[in-house]
Amino acid sequence: MGVGGWRETGASRRAPTGEVCERSGGEGRPEEAPVREGRCIVESMPPVTEKLTAAVEAYFTSLRLIRTSGGATPELSFRAPLENLLNAVGDSLKPKVRCVGELADQGAGHPDFGLYAAKQLRKGQTGKGQKPECGVVEVKPFGDDAWRTAESGQVSKYWAQYRLVLVTNYRDFVLLGEDADGRPAELETFPLAESAEAFEKRLEHPRAFAKEKGPALGEYLARALSHRATIAEPRDLARLLASYARDGLARVEAAGDAPGLGAVRSATTANLTA
Repeated sequence: MGVGGWRETGASRRAPTGEVCERSGGEGRPEEAPVREGRCIVESMPPVTEKLTAAVEAYFTSLRLIRTSGGATPELSFRAPLENLLNAVGDSLKPKVRCVGELADQGAGHPDFGLYAAKQLRKGQTGKGQKPECGVVEVKPFGDDAWRTAESGQVSKYWAQYRLVLVTNYRDFVLLGEDADGRPAELETFPLAESAEAFEKRLEHPRAFAKEKGPALGEYLARALSHRATIAEPRDLARLLASYARDGLARVEAAGDAPGLGAVRSATTANLTA
């Protein structure tokens, strides 16, 4: 099910922080201002909120505490922190998305989580048997390979039923959806660490880990959870484009291409403010 080249693309997804850009100062003079999650690209684009970054830190902290307890099972014990993170991201979206655990069998087995749009959870109504509109989530232990899981028969069954599956081993995220012809396609990935050992080492310092990875992870999950959302207003499209623009800027920066970075910034600003 994988599409060649996606792993490399996902590995470079990191939102730029601590950059410096120019903005208008007094008497027409440019002044330097720190970029916060791409804010200088378009001033009206809201950065990933501190609340969401705090949710990522809480996720890392909970994983560390559960692991160091010595009594955890490799997969099930860690699901609660992941559910909390997904709900924190879902609460930041418009419309909101709610993560529901241990789905009933609707013909393809039991996905670990279902992602329900807010309209599916109205007061006084029970949508018995309704499919989660925003897809499902399959979770595996730290040591499993998320890409191999994404190509497994189990996930293939989920995809056939729900058409959108987020696969994770808590440290890597792989979003499976459809290509233009309706066939399975790996849409976007986000790795947090190269191995389970490296991930566990980073979890020892959850605040620093969240400061580095939290904003980008929050953006990735927001895109994953809202993948099927209808773009109803220009600001919805602008928000999505800004999210991808920050990833593009990060890739150019990582390559050390200063002229290319300036060109991407200029083009992004022109396109999003037109």
